[in-house]
Amino acid sequence: MQHLAYLPHPRYAQAFVDYLKSLGLSASAQIRSDGANIFIDDDEQLDQAREELERFLQEPDHERYRQASWLVEGEHPEAEQLAPMYRGLSFQRFLKLTGLVTKGVIGICVVVYLLTNQGMDIQARAPLMFFPSLQALLQGAELWRWITPAFVHFGIFHFVFNMGAWWIFGGMVERTQSSLRLFLLLLICALVSNLVQFLWTGNRFGGLSGVVYGVLGYLWFYERFSPAPPFRLPPGLMVFMLITLALGFTNILPVANQAHLSGLLMGCFLGGLLARLDRRG
Repeated sequence: MQHLAYLPHPRYAQAFVDYLKSLGLSASAQIRSDGANIFIDDDEQLDQAREELERFLQEPDHERYRQASWLVEGEHPEAEQLAPMYRGLSFQRFLKLTGLVTKGVIGICVVVYLLTNQGMDIQARAPLMFFPSLQALLQGAELWRWITPAFVHFGIFHFVFNMGAWWIFGGMVERTQSSLRLFLLLLICALVSNLVQFLWTGNRFGGLSGVVYGVLGYLWFYERFSPAPPFRLPPGLMVFMLITLALGFTNILPVANQAHLSGLLMGCFLGGLLARLDRRG
């Protein structure tokens, strides 16, 4: 075990340790009343840890460190000591940390959900559904129909699941990168997933899940192709989502399978592409 550094702020120290753990380093923190000592268990990892320490000291408030604290598995043995420092992260504070695009989409979905009576009012939802025919699509009018089916949800489970997934994963993109990037992901993934589902089954579909799969695909491939991704997906998450996607094609789950698959593939493409472009920039 090697001593890496002493940091005078325990909260920052724990966030940094969690980030090191997310990179696969064997780090630990010894919390004290006046700060924290950070240790590296594996001597061979010390050089990499020192490089990350220099990076951390230059930008300790970067979102990647707070994000790591949410994603690292397991309980912190120092939780009782750290608890008073984290009490300020109330629900209102968490809402403030949620970006404008993330909250805006949820707000739109809530309004649509109520106005369409959980998506069951055919007349109320009709102006928001995808084009009724290929001829209508090719006319080039009512362009909002390319996107608005993503805001229509059918029933409470469909609504709550998509809102929760969007809040978590869309919020991850917006917090660690930018509102503009999340907005572009929303537009592109909604457009592609809605079009593919329409060509496959017609316009009787709705929901944000095609976009959610797109955002997940983006996160997955961005993390794989970026040398220093600002976020880390929980282990096993993509396995679970891919299993859920496969179950949809067995008709066990009545879902818009083509929207999910096309959204995922588009998100993967965008994740790989933007990771490479960001690396060059």
